[in-house]
Amino acid sequence: MKKRLLCILVLCPLLLCTGCQRGDPAPADVLAALTEAEIGLPAGQIYLSSASQEDAAFLPPDLISALYGEGELPWQLSQIKDYGFFLSTAQHPCEFAVFRTYAHSDTDDVAAMCHARLDALRVHYKDSQYAAQYAHYLQQARVVVIGNYVLLLISADAEHALRAAKGVI
Repeated sequence: MKKRLLCILVLCPLLLCTGCQRGDPAPADVLAALTEAEIGLPAGQIYLSSASQEDAAFLPPDLISALYGEGELPWQLSQIKDYGFFLSTAQHPCEFAVFRTYAHSDTDDVAAMCHARLDALRVHYKDSQYAAQYAHYLQQARVVVIGNYVLLLISADAEHALRAAKGVI
């Protein structure tokens, strides 16, 4: 009887804790939730750091250099465990980036990298023929930190996208 009681006392807190945790979802899982939740998602491509070179989702180093490193691989990559992007293949600002860092202390640097990307997109679209059409995407775009994740959300409804991401993370 004492052994049974001891087992219950030891196992109950462990079971309660594991039931509360959602785990550590891969960026691909978060991107799936984001793209599924997006209303009017344009044609696009998902790129994943975990994809092999033969995979369509393979992210070439020159693409991440162009997006986040001003032509060079961003130094923040050393702080990032893995990442993924949804990029529109049309002239459309809808874009999602999910970075999972090694530690929460790395998120500020990665968030700054995402803010630089967002600033560059705002400059690009400001003087384009699409400025009026897509202004709301860039006005409400957000860079968000959730635990060890940094998200860049350029969406028709950034709050809706954030709720979708929080449902997974």
